[in-house]
Amino acid sequence: FCSTATSGGPPHLNGHGVPSLTDEPLVVPARQLRQSASSVETSEQKNPMPYLGLGTFTGTRFTQKAAPGTMRRAVRAWLALGGRLVDCAQNYLNENEVGDALKDAIADGSVASRDAVWLTTKLNNPYHAPADVRPALEKSLRDLDVASVDLFLMHWPVAFVKVPYGDATTVRGFPDAAYEPDECSGVTGKRWTETHWSKHMETWPPHLRRGVSIHDTYRAMLACRDAGLCAHVGVANFTVALLHELCCVNEPPAVVQCESHPFLQQRGLIRYCEYVDAAFQAYSPLGYGVFRGATEPAPLTDATILAIAEKHGVSPAAVCLRWTYQRGVLTMPMTLHEAEMRDNLGVFRKDGFTLDDDDLAAIARLDRGHHYLRPDDWYGLPLWD
Repeated sequence: FCSTATSGGPPHLNGHGVPSLTDEPLVVPARQLRQSASSVETSEQKNPMPYLGLGTFTGTRFTQKAAPGTMRRAVRAWLALGGRLVDCAQNYLNENEVGDALKDAIADGSVASRDAVWLTTKLNNPYHAPADVRPALEKSLRDLDVASVDLFLMHWPVAFVKVPYGDATTVRGFPDAAYEPDECSGVTGKRWTETHWSKHMETWPPHLRRGVSIHDTYRAMLACRDAGLCAHVGVANFTVALLHELCCVNEPPAVVQCESHPFLQQRGLIRYCEYVDAAFQAYSPLGYGVFRGATEPAPLTDATILAIAEKHGVSPAAVCLRWTYQRGVLTMPMTLHEAEMRDNLGVFRKDGFTLDDDDLAAIARLDRGHHYLRPDDWYGLPLWD
């Protein structure tokens, strides 16, 4: 994927006041994923996966803060700057805006065609039953307004009770505010605050579905790939133990997406991905702002990261993203700000910077196994233990 940035004019400033590196055409490196012998040959499947993308999470039904149209504008800016991977999820309730932005970019010439952009979507928790997997993917395809996606991820290894789509079955997006797939409160009649395991340890939380395993769900996802609805299948938020369990009786996922940043380096998980030839993609590569508590440490303000940034004359974010790339890890930081998108893409400028051995050793010492996303807070499941 060739990424073309605009040129001319004064240097752009990122969120840290550092001039952006991206003011000339550049190429974002991409990785060719393992192909399954049974996969259907499509033009999308032949595309390599860019090492850098854009995340699109701005909240859920109960926590959404972005105004309508926000993600459409952000994705359109990303594509205009040359970004060519967009990481989506049905749970984010904004895939219709991503689809509209892609159509905008094709119409204005920023993007040559649908095939020029890597699209990822994710299976939401209420649709893990095999019979619900394909309809869920078809809903995402309708919202994105595409015939297939490049990557279909199991968002979490946790099945919820089914939440009917209602009117959203036949329209794009989720216009009915009563549709709520995060706590399934419209189905169970309960909020998590009422049913959390920490408060009712003797009672199985009503939103957690029994009788559906990760194997059931994964095989239904593979069937979607074989039907041509997606080019690759992967998983997200899996531990090594869960990933090994999956791989023991199924073909390995093409991509494993999990939280990773200098404070959570995931060395063991990345090593296992190498064993089974799965690409590892890091979300929250800069440390998760939405879920990070006010007193929690942050990579972007860490003294070591700041010192390395000063040494190379770049932003702390650029240091984290360059470190991610030099580890062979793909990523997709979320931002709504064009200046930060430019700075992120600038990590791959030809005359940019490279972290040396001393830098890499210093960052390696920052690992503390620290998760900003803690599903125990919401699902009642200590998944990381």
